[in-house]
Amino acid sequence: MALAATTAPASPDAATPRLRTRPLSRDRGGDARSAALAESMVAHQRAISAHHHAMLADIAEFSLTEAFRGDGALSMEAWLTDRCHVSSAHARTLVAAAEKLGGLPCLSDALSAGRLTLDVLAPLAAVATRETDAALAEASAHWTVPQPKELARAARGATDAQAAKSFSGRFLRFDDARCALWAQLTKDAYAVVKSSLVARASRHDHPSTSDPDYEPLERRLADALVEVCIERGRSDGGRSDGSRVGSSDDGRPLFGGAPATLIVHADLSLLTGGDGEGSASLQGLGPISAEVARRLSCDAKPTLSLEAADGTILDQFPLRRYPTTAQRIEVARRDGGCRFPGCGYSLITNVHHMHHWVKGGPTVLSNLITLCAPHHSRVHELGWKMSGDANGLVTFTGPHGRQSTSSPSPVWRRSLPMRN
Repeated sequence: MALAATTAPASPDAATPRLRTRPLSRDRGGDARSAALAESMVAHQRAISAHHHAMLADIAEFSLTEAFRGDGALSMEAWLTDRCHVSSAHARTLVAAAEKLGGLPCLSDALSAGRLTLDVLAPLAAVATRETDAALAEASAHWTVPQPKELARAARGATDAQAAKSFSGRFLRFDDARCALWAQLTKDAYAVVKSSLVARASRHDHPSTSDPDYEPLERRLADALVEVCIERGRSDGGRSDGSRVGSSDDGRPLFGGAPATLIVHADLSLLTGGDGEGSASLQGLGPISAEVARRLSCDAKPTLSLEAADGTILDQFPLRRYPTTAQRIEVARRDGGCRFPGCGYSLITNVHHMHHWVKGGPTVLSNLITLCAPHHSRVHELGWKMSGDANGLVTFTGPHGRQSTSSPSPVWRRSLPMRN
């Protein structure tokens, strides 16, 4: 016997408010009301940035005289936490930005005018100087929140002493009650683990999201971790035919595994002997010290790229359809994940020709851009258009005409000042 449940309509004076007062838009934001809401939210954020600018000026003056002590607070952060009811982390951000903003007029004006938000300004203020103020204020107008943090990490750099401290702080803990793991690794060890597990989890034969057997990536990553451990345990013993249990006859790993890929960007001067100067970084994780770069190069497959003065590669092959290894590495370094505004997903991505190769688009960096699978579909099948230079500002235009912009990693080119 089937039972059908029905719900009586709510009375007009029901206590629960109705949040939706219009039907769900079938064209996903193309109606006039959605356009008005979008403009309203952007205007509110500009106003919030202007209020943040005024508040930072007040904090700087209030903190300079230690007026907070008159209210019993031991620090400006504690006063803000108590009187303004903000988190301690947000209070620290406000105080740190207030201390630097007075000497950075261009960044200050950008915040006041609503061109920058506090989330973008705060990491920039930590590394900016009067000499770099104007350049950073102009360049950061189209940055997402992670990009100024990336620039700040690069500006601070990494020393051998910091690498040694990170190495000594590594750990892995087991939580038997929850069957959970918690680990802190060095950058290079973390990159190896991440690359190995993602390579195993991103199988091409995996069902699509509409398939009943579909498993989310997080679950596949958990399975991949177990597979690595099982494979390692089996490989400790051999078989009667002399082959290894954990590998195929030609030495490839079982379970559909793939070798880990660790990409290090380093100036050649660091690797050619002596005490050559230069910088090095792990792709996606930021700067590493010179000695860490040299250690990793001991067992590495080098890919040499000829670079221009601003750091972009010169060896390109515009008539080939598929990007070279050097180009793919450079595009990944430049984009840091999916370039669709607000996305940044980096685990599984595609390199896309902005102007399609079959229509004459060249295979050069200015025409190659990184997109995740969902956003790759949007620019192919769902009507999204891209314009601009992938090495600079790219404008994405949606089916309803609204536009948003995307810019490359701020540490990709060397034209921006990096040291304070």
